[in-house]
Amino acid sequence: MVLSWESGHLAMSANLNNLESFPPERFVVEVSSELDEKTVQRHWHEINIILRLGMVAALPMQLDAALNMLCDFASEMVPFDAGLIYFWEESCEQMALRTVRGIYDIPPELLRGNILNFWANKFGRPLSVRKGMQAQTDALLAEVGAQSALAVPLVTNNRVLGSMQLFSRTPQAFHAGHAQLLWILSLVAENILNREHANEGLLTFAFTDYLTGLKTRGYFEQQLDLELKRCERRKSQLSLLMLDIDYFKALNDRHGHHVGDQVLRDVASLLTKDMREVDTVARYGGEEFVIILPETTAFSAGKVGQRIRRSIERAKFFAGTANTVERLTMSIGVAIYPHDARFKRDLIERADAALYDAKSRGRNQVSFYSDLTTQTTREAG
Repeated sequence: MVLSWESGHLAMSANLNNLESFPPERFVVEVSSELDEKTVQRHWHEINIILRLGMVAALPMQLDAALNMLCDFASEMVPFDAGLIYFWEESCEQMALRTVRGIYDIPPELLRGNILNFWANKFGRPLSVRKGMQAQTDALLAEVGAQSALAVPLVTNNRVLGSMQLFSRTPQAFHAGHAQLLWILSLVAENILNREHANEGLLTFAFTDYLTGLKTRGYFEQQLDLELKRCERRKSQLSLLMLDIDYFKALNDRHGHHVGDQVLRDVASLLTKDMREVDTVARYGGEEFVIILPETTAFSAGKVGQRIRRSIERAKFFAGTANTVERLTMSIGVAIYPHDARFKRDLIERADAALYDAKSRGRNQVSFYSDLTTQTTREAG
């Protein structure tokens, strides 16, 4: 199945071509910027959530953090199984998938937009769709494993710059009341999004490591704070990986810092390969890196760590010329929230302890902090 969102055409099998195809105008939900008295009385809980958003509107935050917060507030108002938020990215001047909930393998064709985002931009109003109404929306619902969806445009300075999309496995999960409440939520969020969108270019520069293009340690520290708070609210897990290139100083001594710098850039490229949009990869300092994996168990974190370890081990790093090839390995330490630690500093220290263990046991391996505590308990017994 091939989707072309720009042209609005879809190459599909014959059975989808036989669907009754409703025009996109049929999916638009008419909403108002005001709530009547009955709605306020009936939805006082949701109104309080909107008021809470208004109370934090003056707080400075990064744009991605603001979009994540918006999705968090939406989850308290409307039940859904999966969510996507698209928003314009100034650095590459195109639409980008900025927030993901409940979807772990994002199809590449969805990274830069989808049909609901296109329609949200076109109509500037919420859209409600369900399976069996239109071929293009059916294709999108199938991609995310849903039966129905609600999309709300995100506006700054009277321009639609993205959309918040909620998906449900229930066929008719969303109604007009949901669209109205989320529309009000998006209007309250407009000032936040406008301010943080304007600041994003400056923040991107400030939080980008000039050598590798990865996020900086400062960004990592802020992002880990945000992710831990989200885990606490959602009662979910988070995995933190600390990674260090083995014998990097010896490579620098042999070939010079200009080769070492190129190796760091090559390693950074390998670290970001196949990562999810929600993951954070940062340079922690020197040849040390950190990765935040939200909603990730120890088992899944181990798979990610081993994949990275193997990719570094198998890669060829050119040391100045095409004929001079260096082989490298990487040691990785893993700590899990909340199993290993409940606070940021403790989690970092325990991932670092696991990294030290990987180094002390011969390097080129993945070590878990939980294994250290188990081993200590056995020795004490």
